[in-house]
Amino acid sequence: MKKNNKLDRYLQSKFLFSFVLLINILLISVTKFYPSMDGAAHLYNSNVIAELIKGSDLFSKFYSLNTLPIPNWTSHFILALFNFFLPAWVAEKILLIIYVSGMALSFRFLIKIIKPENISLSIFIFPFIYSFLFHLGFYNFSLSFILYFATLAFWLRIYQKSDIKNYLVLFLLITIAYFTNVLIVGFLGLTIGFYIIYFAFTKYPKDFAVKFALKKMLLLLLVSLPSIIFFIIFYKNITFFPSTENYSVEELIKWLNDARSLIVYNYPGEQIITEQFFHLIILLIAFSFFEKKKPGNRKLINWFGKGDIMLIPLSVALVLYFIIPNGSSAGMMSDRYCMIIFIFLLLWTVVRAVPSNLNKIIIVLFLGLHLGLLIKHLNGNLRELNNHAITINEANDYLIDNSIVLTVNLSDSWIEPHFSNYLGVDKPLIILENYEAGVGWFPVKWNYDKMPELILGNKKSIDGVQWVTGKHSTEIQQIDNVLLYGNLNKIIEKEWLELNEVLSDHYKLIYKSEDDYVMLYGKK
Repeated sequence: MKKNNKLDRYLQSKFLFSFVLLINILLISVTKFYPSMDGAAHLYNSNVIAELIKGSDLFSKFYSLNTLPIPNWTSHFILALFNFFLPAWVAEKILLIIYVSGMALSFRFLIKIIKPENISLSIFIFPFIYSFLFHLGFYNFSLSFILYFATLAFWLRIYQKSDIKNYLVLFLLITIAYFTNVLIVGFLGLTIGFYIIYFAFTKYPKDFAVKFALKKMLLLLLVSLPSIIFFIIFYKNITFFPSTENYSVEELIKWLNDARSLIVYNYPGEQIITEQFFHLIILLIAFSFFEKKKPGNRKLINWFGKGDIMLIPLSVALVLYFIIPNGSSAGMMSDRYCMIIFIFLLLWTVVRAVPSNLNKIIIVLFLGLHLGLLIKHLNGNLRELNNHAITINEANDYLIDNSIVLTVNLSDSWIEPHFSNYLGVDKPLIILENYEAGVGWFPVKWNYDKMPELILGNKKSIDGVQWVTGKHSTEIQQIDNVLLYGNLNKIIEKEWLELNEVLSDHYKLIYKSEDDYVMLYGKK
């Protein structure tokens, strides 16, 4: 009995949670960079933002800040802030520590508010911090869950009060959440709205319930009004790329069973681990519907309590998951809704679970699987990707400030299409591969009205390579450097014939990395 009590206290202690959090922070700090598909672009554009704020004439010719109230600012703001006075890799580390710590602590805070007796189960959040979308570099989407947890927890603490200071804080939290990810703001409003209805009719007499609900709904609308207006302005001025890309119902169901949101590099290899998270959650939910009343007896518990409000956003996310095409809006919507489903499912599970020895077993299994998956990612892919990121980043030693660089991706890896941006995260360089600047829903955009017409050697265009240029400009400027990265053996293939001719005639090789991953050319 004493051993069981000791184990129980240990599993519920802050010490275990803090220890696991520390391990997570240490693991993301093992590599210099924590490479992701879009992460390099976010780092580079944070440097672009810094250069624009400093008043760089060259950068203002190629870039401008997006004046629309775009719901995609938070990670760029954090990175740009620290990129002013710290190396890019340190700025990235700070952002990742904020994210990992914020996800863990805000989730724990919310559980403490909704069901404090289940605080030990808040440790279940750790595997879901390292989602597929996080490894794609969807930093704002990932950060938005912190705002969801923290804002909902704050509202649950102050909903009975009418103190203007509390609602000013709520206004700030919702507004920051909007500038992080608008989709999660919608689910936040939905959740709070149903909590208002729940509290109105469970805590107050019928004659006062409607009045309470209307008052709280009005206050919620008022503090959310700026975000609603921002979204209308944004939506009316942005054109998304139309796409009907979709997945079958069977595939989407498989994603849920496999916990596809946690699979990053190797679907078959990681699925063996990730599907166990889903099965353990389902086991915990099933067990929560029954509790032991007496030996040999079970009863159906009163299943709709305060925590069960999470069923509503979970149900909405499930419906949208199956009906919204993957290619709609900014794309990858199926992946986004899949992740949202797992977050709400996890929340509902944790606040619904009943105290039992099963919880202790599942905590141990969850942590074992989580650390196993983290180490698998680190040893299997992250170290190599980090080496590639460092190699590209160090090539900037051979470039002078304010150079214009054309990059050519020869990589065989699906996760490296924007790795060229690591070249410009610490130095003022114009990198002509910058997908963020071309889509319209990021903080930085191309300044087509001012940029010069760019030529490679003496050509305005060549086969197989594209670059942004001021087509109607009277100013003509030659591209200073060309960076090739990836499988350099591909450069001898027929599709790169014209590029090779231009490089031979107008450029010279100034650097080649020892691992044959990077070649850098400069003007003759």
